[in-house]
Amino acid sequence: MSEQVVKISDSWATPGALGLTGFSLSTLVLAFVNLGLAEDAIPLIAMAIFVGGIAQFCAGLMAFKKGSTFDLVAFCGFGSFWLSFAYILLTGSGGMATGLYLIVWALLAFALTLGVIKLKAKALIGVLGLLTIVLVISGVNAMIGGLAMVAGVLCVVLGLLAFYTAMAIVLNEVGYKFPL
Repeated sequence: MSEQVVKISDSWATPGALGLTGFSLSTLVLAFVNLGLAEDAIPLIAMAIFVGGIAQFCAGLMAFKKGSTFDLVAFCGFGSFWLSFAYILLTGSGGMATGLYLIVWALLAFALTLGVIKLKAKALIGVLGLLTIVLVISGVNAMIGGLAMVAGVLCVVLGLLAFYTAMAIVLNEVGYKFPL
């Protein structure tokens, strides 16, 4: 009697590209609101729900299928962040509670930064490290004010860095050689 070996190939796309795209676009729209370039928060709320929230959460589920606990936690976690942040925006909450909320999320960003440092993933070290800083500054801004412009500028940098990282993943898959 002979044994048969069955190999199952992983034909799923890289979830990081979708997750980082959702994160980057939502972060850029948030930056425009923080900088006073967008007076209406409705586009931010829509982006937070559908792109930052649902698209990132889907990326996390794709990561689960691929067996990546790190990506699962990062994308489902921050997908949940954007969904809950949209709720905060819809209710008009702010102040100390929102500041503490943002700082708690900075803890997750910091822990994930430690993970990508271990992986030596330079672009992701930049994204998650800067995200940690942005969340702390945004949290302090929500509590005492005066840092919205700083948070807005850092959000632009963060959004562009995350967008670069997402597009490098996508474009490298078709033959380009963007450094990550």
